[in-house]
Amino acid sequence: MAIMWSEMMSVGVPVLDSDHKTLVGLINLLQRSIGDPEEYVAVYSVLGSLEDYAAHHFSREEKMMEASRCPQLEPHRQTHHGFVEQVRGLKSRYEGDPTSVRARDCLTFLNSWLVNHICTTDMNYRAWVVGHAGALAVGHDLVHKESGATDWRCLKVLVVDDNLNFCEILGAILQGVGITSITVIHDLAAAKAALTGQDIDVLISDWHVGTESGLDLVKWIRQASSPLASLPVLMLSGHERMVNRDLALLAGADEFMEKPISARGLLICLARLAARQ
Repeated sequence: MAIMWSEMMSVGVPVLDSDHKTLVGLINLLQRSIGDPEEYVAVYSVLGSLEDYAAHHFSREEKMMEASRCPQLEPHRQTHHGFVEQVRGLKSRYEGDPTSVRARDCLTFLNSWLVNHICTTDMNYRAWVVGHAGALAVGHDLVHKESGATDWRCLKVLVVDDNLNFCEILGAILQGVGITSITVIHDLAAAKAALTGQDIDVLISDWHVGTESGLDLVKWIRQASSPLASLPVLMLSGHERMVNRDLALLAGADEFMEKPISARGLLICLARLAARQ
């Protein structure tokens, strides 16, 4: 059953609430991935996203608590350390044997974290951080530094992939950094129509889109006589073969990534593509 965000979960700080909403989104994606043919892709991609979540969100939260002189900082930091260790442990198990970690394993851990930490422990710093100008300034500055030179809010992304769960994982990662213009398409004909009729900055396409090939879409783009021909393209593939990278780049893709993806790797790649655009 999906978890619905409510104001009862809010700590009263928009930047931290946004992080928590990302976690809720990842929990819901894991729930929907149970039994999916590509469940293993969802699990590892979410674990990678959780690592990035921990790196950025925990640092932001701790520095804001420090700026407001919140007395619960040290025990809070220890709790964060425990979360990181659990995520690393799950990732290590997965890398040793992908069948040893299922979506249900992650859900048990994450649901417990949501209830015991976000909805309980995080409320302890609320009185210290809410309305504290110095703490809010620290949080804003950290978000700006993480974005680098990329203005994620202005980026328009088209995702072409027939796996609904994976599309939602991508959407959660992109929305987590402020990208709001995300169009998701599940077949090449609709993708071509969207590319012709919309203003798109970056295309993310899977190698296999149903019975069709994302390579054909890339070739069609590169043969266009319009500015569409220079559209930055990221090609994804769940087949771990170097020849796929070579074929994708030869067809005209600018970047290539293997599934499962990491949130950090995806965003670094998109930042490079956005800079070209």
